[in-house]
Amino acid sequence: MNQSKSAGGAPVRLVQIEGVKKQDGQQSGSAEFTAPVLTEGQIFQKKAYVAFRKISGFFYTKHSYGAARRWLYSHLLPDNVLYRWKPYLQGECNRCGACCKIVYECSFYYESENSSACSIYMSEKHAPTACVTFPFDPIDLDEVKREILPGTCPFHFEGQPEHPTTWGAVKAEIRAGLGRRVDKLKEIFEF
Repeated sequence: MNQSKSAGGAPVRLVQIEGVKKQDGQQSGSAEFTAPVLTEGQIFQKKAYVAFRKISGFFYTKHSYGAARRWLYSHLLPDNVLYRWKPYLQGECNRCGACCKIVYECSFYYESENSSACSIYMSEKHAPTACVTFPFDPIDLDEVKREILPGTCPFHFEGQPEHPTTWGAVKAEIRAGLGRRVDKLKEIFEF
C-alpha cells in the first residue's frame, strides 16, 4: 500500500530526497558523502532500537503518537487516501534532517560537515513507509515546527484536498466503494 501505480501498472516509489546540492547550485555526486552500508542484522537491530524508543516515548512525548499515526496510515490506508495531500505539497527537501531529529535523532540518520543522509531511505526493501510518505499532511509539518524550530523544513501545503481530514477521506472512500458495488448489482440485476 505504500506504492502508487505508474501508467504501465508497475509500482513506483514516491521518493522526495534528491541529490545533495553544493553551494554553487550544482548537483554533487554520492562520492562527497555516503551513509555507511548496513548489513541485514544491523538494520534489524537499529529498527528494533527505534521501535523501543518510540514505544517508550508514549510516556513522555507527543511525537510517539505522531510516529504511530504515520506508521498505521502508511500501512493501512489505500494509496488514493494516503497520497491525497501530495499534489498540494510545495517545496523540496533540503536534507536538514529535522524530520529525523524529532525528540531524538534516528539511528539511520548520518550527518557530516557538508551533507546528511539516511542509510536505508533509498532501499526498496528497508525504507520505512512512514518516512517515504512524510509529510503525510499538515499535522506532520506542525509536529516538526513544534518539536524542532519553525521554518527549518522547507515543505508547506498550498490548498487542500476535497476531504482534508483522514477520517473524512476514509468515509468518502467507503461511500465510493459501496456506490460502485451498488452500481454493479444494479447492472447484474438490470435495475
